[in-house]
Amino acid sequence: MGEEKLLELCKDNYGNSLLPTFRLVLLFSKKIFSDKKRLAGDTVFDHNVRVGIILAENKVSPEILQAGLLHGALQFCSEKEISDNFGKEVLELMKEVDEIKQIKSKNKQLEAEALKKILLTTLKDVRVIFIKLANKLDNLRSISVLPLEDQKKIALEILEVYAPLAGSLGLERIKNPLEDFSLSVLKPQKYKEIINFLEESREEREEFIAKVVSIIKEISEGKVEILKIKGRPKHIYSIYKKIVDRKVPLDEQYDLSGVRVIVKEVKDCYTLLGLLHEKFTPIEGRLKDYIANPKSNFYRSIHTGLKLPDGKVLEVQIRTAEMDEFAEEGLAAHWRYKGIKSDQFFEKKISWLKEVLELQKGENKEFLELAKVDVFGDKIYCYTPKGDVKELPKGSCLLDFAFLIHEEVGSKAVAGRVNGNFVPLKQELSLGDVVEVITNKNQRPRRSWIKIVKSTRAKQKIRKSLRMHEKLPALHYYSLKPAVKEEQGVLVESSEFPKAICGLAKCCKALPGEEIVGLVTKRRIISVHKEDCRAALKEESRWISVNWKQTFNQKIRFFVIMGERSGLLADLLNTIATAGFEVKEAKAKFIGAGNVECSFLVVPRDLEHLIELVKRVNKVKGVKKIYFE
Repeated sequence: MGEEKLLELCKDNYGNSLLPTFRLVLLFSKKIFSDKKRLAGDTVFDHNVRVGIILAENKVSPEILQAGLLHGALQFCSEKEISDNFGKEVLELMKEVDEIKQIKSKNKQLEAEALKKILLTTLKDVRVIFIKLANKLDNLRSISVLPLEDQKKIALEILEVYAPLAGSLGLERIKNPLEDFSLSVLKPQKYKEIINFLEESREEREEFIAKVVSIIKEISEGKVEILKIKGRPKHIYSIYKKIVDRKVPLDEQYDLSGVRVIVKEVKDCYTLLGLLHEKFTPIEGRLKDYIANPKSNFYRSIHTGLKLPDGKVLEVQIRTAEMDEFAEEGLAAHWRYKGIKSDQFFEKKISWLKEVLELQKGENKEFLELAKVDVFGDKIYCYTPKGDVKELPKGSCLLDFAFLIHEEVGSKAVAGRVNGNFVPLKQELSLGDVVEVITNKNQRPRRSWIKIVKSTRAKQKIRKSLRMHEKLPALHYYSLKPAVKEEQGVLVESSEFPKAICGLAKCCKALPGEEIVGLVTKRRIISVHKEDCRAALKEESRWISVNWKQTFNQKIRFFVIMGERSGLLADLLNTIATAGFEVKEAKAKFIGAGNVECSFLVVPRDLEHLIELVKRVNKVKGVKKIYFE
């Protein structure tokens, strides 16, 4: 039965052309393993087939699936047999899986070595970790045959190492059951309590979701192309974490179910978001735009929390079909689209591993502690004042955030503002905090900082900065450049001062295509004015020549002031999308007197494209003013 299910999955996910290859792999695996029993009473072949089913459900590459079905076979056959029948790539994957298996975590020294091997293997070829994770998941399902002490040791290892690693690689379909099974072993009473509660309230939650789906379809009809709406029950471990971490009793958790809406295009995500926020009351602090600011594992989606008229809370995720596939399958989905083993996307995605492995030449105790914080520990997400999301280990402080922004910012940090309030460097950050770092050019890194910070990145940067400053004369420190936002200085250029930053003056706020002049300020920034600006006319003798750039390769932010009305955000987003722009970020806030300020982050093709955008947005009902940074 297992073989039939596996072959059916292979047919659906890989096509008929590869079925003969998978049948050959199954025959080879059966020949070697069908007479070899496991402690659980089944055969090794049965286990390998179940591992294969997990891998096929996650739509891994054919080579990973073959290696998963054959893993362990090199104890009973030659490398040449595998290479001749299934290729060198499958052979190398099998050898890497065996290497990880050979390291046993009997003590802290070996535990560190095993952890290093897992991480090094992930860097070398992350496909091996897919097999290891699928293997762990199947073993966990039959863990009851082991003594209770061994069960708890394995479950704790999975919860601390393998489940977070699966999450870091975007493998939600493997991570969630790993966490749930581990919880059932480590906290069986609490696990049963949650299961029973969910079963008792299932009918009520299903009715609630059906009602919500109907409302979403109604408000989006003719405005958003929705491909699918599905209920999204929270998995058991996430409910348990909320009970423990946030001290929210089970019977007071009102967001045990959510809705995931799959739309056709990115612009539809923002249109639907606008419609939902007009229909329901948005919950403050629950809007997360992971499309404009993807998570470190490249997860993309919009999350929002809504308060319904009956007081219930609804969590909604909005994403495209490709984003949804990636969210559930992680790197497996990426490689299926790209058809390659590793690329720049992957290099960026696992840069965090490289930073942790920098420590492997040091003490194993420090390596274990920092690896379990940075790679396997819980994460929080905080925001810069511009709205960029930053991922940090749970327990990080303001100084961790500063070094995450840039080494220079961290080295010169003296304090900060969290949600508008002044705080010291050691202030611990919480999920959703908006963080601004305050710097001083005379500040220097302190040795005491190493004990304050939580993240590997910050510890490394502090040590590097200390070494650098110890080599410098006492008064020779680097000075920071003038603080200019990322989106400023990208619209205008000066042939007289080609390296100067050209910022739009706030007094007249020139629009693309208008006649402009420049004035050099005391901060050595060129202030760009309209040619008929009163302030500029007073300084006509100081004018320098400036021009609108003809092409752009950078994100540009613009603002729209308009009267408050129903559907304004959706109308603006549709207008921008129709003009051929991909919206990287969209925000709106009330500014009083019945007005709303909307801001958008876009990447224009050229000047004409930007001018056309201004023309179209100006025609939207209620628009009073448009300006750029």
